[in-house]
Amino acid sequence: MAAAIPSSAPVSASGPARGLAAGTSLSGKTNAAICSLANRPGDRIVAELAVSVNGPDGASLPAGTPILVEMAPPATDGSFVFRLRSVQVNGELVPVQGAVRVGDDVAITERRVSKGGDKGKVITGAILGAIAGRVLGGGTRGTVIGAAGGAAAGTIAAARNAQTERCLPAGATLIVTLSAPLIFP
Repeated sequence: MAAAIPSSAPVSASGPARGLAAGTSLSGKTNAAICSLANRPGDRIVAELAVSVNGPDGASLPAGTPILVEMAPPATDGSFVFRLRSVQVNGELVPVQGAVRVGDDVAITERRVSKGGDKGKVITGAILGAIAGRVLGGGTRGTVIGAAGGAAAGTIAAARNAQTERCLPAGATLIVTLSAPLIFP
């Protein structure tokens, strides 16, 4: 009696399963801006497949197919990190494994963002400086110098309170490379 030869592709009642092989690249576009302070690790983001992808066995993902990724904590250099979660195949979300990176053509913008209270810090610094200047300097001149010094100290405190936010624009390209086969249901 001959032994059965194992197949590398799963077999269903309708025949061998179809899918995309490990190493296949999927290029998706985000539908909203993604920012490092506004979005947090664990936030889910949908990218839509930019061009259709066809496998050698006839499997196909049409352009517009949703790809679900999740934000991860940023890399030590502050760059975006995403985890691949699933791809929608025939109306069903199919878990999948792979790496996600931001496309080379994406312009990442940076801006300084305050944690809040900057105006209050400058005003409080000016008031406290004016009071100290009046008490220590004894006159109008001491009050003005103290207020200017206090406002400068408040401005420095406000600047220390700011963070740099990095943003990907809406329509940014995310490149997914499958690390395991994507088997279609």
